[in-house]
Amino acid sequence: QTPFLQTLEIDEESLRRETDFLARGRVHGAVWPAGAGESVSLSHSERLKYSEVVVKEAKGRIPVLIGVHGANKFEAMEYARYAEKIGADALHALGPTSDATDQEILADYFTSIASVSSLPICIQVSNAGMTTDFLLKLADRLPTVKILKLEAGNVPHEVTKVLRERKRTVIPSTGGGAMNLINEMERGSGGTMAGAGFADIQAEIWDLFHAGRKPEAESLFLKFLLSAVLERRSTYVLQKEILRRRGIFRTVVMRNTRKFNLDEADLKELDHIMELLKPHFRA
Repeated sequence: QTPFLQTLEIDEESLRRETDFLARGRVHGAVWPAGAGESVSLSHSERLKYSEVVVKEAKGRIPVLIGVHGANKFEAMEYARYAEKIGADALHALGPTSDATDQEILADYFTSIASVSSLPICIQVSNAGMTTDFLLKLADRLPTVKILKLEAGNVPHEVTKVLRERKRTVIPSTGGGAMNLINEMERGSGGTMAGAGFADIQAEIWDLFHAGRKPEAESLFLKFLLSAVLERRSTYVLQKEILRRRGIFRTVVMRNTRKFNLDEADLKELDHIMELLKPHFRA
């Protein structure tokens, strides 16, 4: 998530705290900026400056994937070169923000990103032309593509499809607020990228499951799921409210709206969720 001050400037202090919070929470990686980080509202200079802030604050404690999507391949290539220059561990690439759906243009766009950096690439489904079949063919052509973040269709089924049809090792990951996390892990998913507010809880669910402690993982997941359902109604502002309550963010300000869409009953529900999950906080 990207924290903003009341002036709508990026809150660098909170962004540093968030990065440190994720590292202390023993997550397995951090991504900035992506869709949940309100990247479409960020300026070119902000993305360059604060990408470096995140990488430096992580201090090698966790892998950092820097978002490199742009309006066209030339902008995306610039972000990719810069990410490698500042010491990022990998690139996170959505489709072009121009929302191109032509698969020939999309293939050229991602090929261009791969051509300017040797870093591993995670490609996230973000445009109508980015089907799983398209991404698998693209990954076969581009050896640095290591992760496919699946966001379209029946996502757990798409995880199974990637694992069944891949011709080389490519990791299926997901999003969707981690609502299907247990189902996806059962299928062999390589990860999920959800909001930062309870990222330490998600990491704990993952660690318990893969340590063979499935009942404990399921029990914690059922508590966490309440927040994922609430987020589905309220969108990303919920993540900022959670981070504010956990002492990471100073505000819940979003650049594209001044409306706070959580009402009294939503906030009361969040009170309950926080109490349920508090004993499991890692950071």
